[in-house]
Amino acid sequence: MARFQVSDIEPEVFADLLDELQELYEGCERNLIELEHKPNDTELLKSLFRAVHTIKGDLGLLSISPLIQFLGHLEDGLSLLRDGKLTFTPVLSDLLLLSLEKVNAFIKECHETGEFQYDEKQLHRVEHLLSKINKNNPEQHEPIIRTALLTLEPTLVLTDGSQADEPQVTPPDESRPEDDLAFFKQLIEPVEARSRYWRGRSVRQLKLALLINRYAGSAVDERQLTCGCYVHDFGMGFMPLEVLHKQGELSSKEVQLIHTHVYCSAKLLENMSYWHEAKMMVLQHHEKCDGSGYPLGLKDHEISDGAKILAIVDTFDAMTHERASQSHMRRPYQRAVAEINRLAGTQLSPYWVAAFNQAMQALLSQES
Repeated sequence: MARFQVSDIEPEVFADLLDELQELYEGCERNLIELEHKPNDTELLKSLFRAVHTIKGDLGLLSISPLIQFLGHLEDGLSLLRDGKLTFTPVLSDLLLLSLEKVNAFIKECHETGEFQYDEKQLHRVEHLLSKINKNNPEQHEPIIRTALLTLEPTLVLTDGSQADEPQVTPPDESRPEDDLAFFKQLIEPVEARSRYWRGRSVRQLKLALLINRYAGSAVDERQLTCGCYVHDFGMGFMPLEVLHKQGELSSKEVQLIHTHVYCSAKLLENMSYWHEAKMMVLQHHEKCDGSGYPLGLKDHEISDGAKILAIVDTFDAMTHERASQSHMRRPYQRAVAEINRLAGTQLSPYWVAAFNQAMQALLSQES
């Protein structure tokens, strides 16, 4: 293992650059997730290229030389990607994300201890592999990228190319979906305990979501929907409470921060291929049918049915239970139902609102 020691840098300067690098890294992570859905989006590709270029420049200011050449090779690959000479694939996305994760970890270690250890031979092997990618050998791109990824992280197990775009839907023998769901339920409980406004929310939403789904003929797999209900707001538990409990209007920066919770939540399922459908629900549950939602601005036909159900139960729960950022009284159920119907066709799916109406009619008739 090689050891790199950072040269004398004023602590304030290092801290400022560290904040910028963290922000750039998080932006790259968001771009890579979005590119999985929009692999040909030129603006996302340009944004990713600019971010990596800026990270390389910041490392130059910090004189962290072992990583500059490595990032230079990533930048060359992104240049080919931006110019349409390299195809964006899940394996390339994994390589870029893993590379940036390692760079981010090295920089944090430098800031905390003044040095970091790294496998020099491994880094040079990856650099050598990346240098072989050019516009004249497109048939070699994917094998080179796969080899580079496995060199950087030998413990990874990759599926072959024919499986890359089609997630494995059969759970492995050693993992039972019921065990995973119990685990997700245990994870969300301490998250909900962070705020008195959240307690019991996931269980309430799950009951209503399953009922809505059943009135639509169980079109959505119940296990996947259950997972989505438990996980979709997991990332909210890592937001600052002063933002979550703010009484006034959120600033644009605070709104952007809140929007990142879908990525944090979805990342929980990133390496669990059986739960791919639930992951898509989590990513999309703040999309709106008219295209005005986030994070990707998807429209009705582009949003998964599970995400449409989550959007309804999330909205209904917000209307009927106290929230920190809202001063109005909780709406009676019937008024909330009317409000949900008003949002059909703009924010919410008309088809799934109709199923919601049937579910609520059954629930309200039981209470009366």
